Amino acid sequence: MMLTIIAHGDIDGMVSAAIIISYYLKNKEGVKYKVYFSQPFSLHNTLQRIHFTSGEVYILDIAFNEEYWETTSQALSFLTRVAQTTWIDHHPSTIFHKDKITATGVNVLATPAPSTASLLANLIPLTIDPDFSLRLIKLAELTDTPNPDPSVRELGLESAAEILTGAIALEPRDDDLRKKIIESWVKKRILVPEEAVLRFQESEEKLQRLLKEVKNRVIYDSPVLRIIDLRDLRVYGFSGRIASQEAAAQRKIILILFRIGQNIVVITGRAPTGFPVNLAQLFSRFSEELGVSGGGHNYAASLRVPAGIADKVVRQIINEVEKAQEVLNQG
Repeated sequence: MMLTIIAHGDIDGMVSAAIIISYYLKNKEGVKYKVYFSQPFSLHNTLQRIHFTSGEVYILDIAFNEEYWETTSQALSFLTRVAQTTWIDHHPSTIFHKDKITATGVNVLATPAPSTASLLANLIPLTIDPDFSLRLIKLAELTDTPNPDPSVRELGLESAAEILTGAIALEPRDDDLRKKIIESWVKKRILVPEEAVLRFQESEEKLQRLLKEVKNRVIYDSPVLRIIDLRDLRVYGFSGRIASQEAAAQRKIILILFRIGQNIVVITGRAPTGFPVNLAQLFSRFSEELGVSGGGHNYAASLRVPAGIADKVVRQIINEVEKAQEVLNQG
C-alpha cells in the first residue's frame, strides 16, 4: 500500500506526519510512504507535481487558502478519484471552509485544537511506541501554541522544541532535514538527532546577528504595535522567531516585513498571549479583500502581498490596529 503525506513544514506538520506513518507501519502490511512538504499558498502546486496512482493521501496541518482554491479544488477532485484522501488541520480557515473541501471528495477532520497533531491523539495506542508518540504530540503543542497547557511544559520538552525549531529555520527549503528528523522519530525514537543540533548551532548564530539588526529597522512604533522592516535581509525561516521574541519582550503586536524573491513581501505578525487581537481574522480579511494569501492563528499569522502594494497594506493594518485599540480604551 502506498501512503502519501503532504504536511506543513513546521514541527506540528512534521509530528503529524510521524504519527500517521507510525500508525500505518504498525497496523498495515507492506506500507511504503512518501512525505512532501507544502504551504497553504503552494498546496495546489504540490498536488499537481505529485503523480498519484492509488493508496491513501493525508494533507496535514495545511490551512485552507482562498487565493488558490479554484486550482487546489480541481487537483483534489482529480486526486479523490484515484486515492482516498484525508485533510486534517486545526487552522481557523480550514475549519470555516470545511464544507468546500468536503465537496471535492476529501475526508476532512478540522476542529479547534492546540495543534494538528493533537487531533491524532486517538491513534497514540496504535503507534509503534505510544509513549514516544505522546511526547511528539506534546512537542507539537508546545511549538504551535502561545500558551500551552502546564502539563506540556512539565514534560521538559522546551530544549527539544527550541533546537528543532531553530534547525529547520536555518534553511527553510531543506526538506531532506525534515524527512531525516521524521525518520529519527519513527524508526529510532530519537527526539533530537545530531544533525538537528548542528543546524541549530548555526541557526542561533544567524538569529543573534538578525536580532541586532532589528533595533535599527523599526519603521513604526506605538504602545500596541511595532513594525520592523527586514525587506533587504535574508530572514525567511527566522521571521516568526524574531517576531515571537520581540512580541514577548515588548508586550505588543510585532509585524515583520521581508521579501520572498523580488515580487512578494510577507508580513508576519505575532502578539503576546492574552493580547486583545485576532491576527488570523485581521489577516484573513485583508487576504480576501486583496485576493492574496493570508491567515493563521489568533496570535500568529501572516500575509503575502505583491511588493508594490506592501507599504499601502502596512498603513491599512496600522489604521485597523490603532482604531481597534481606541475602541477598547474607550470601553
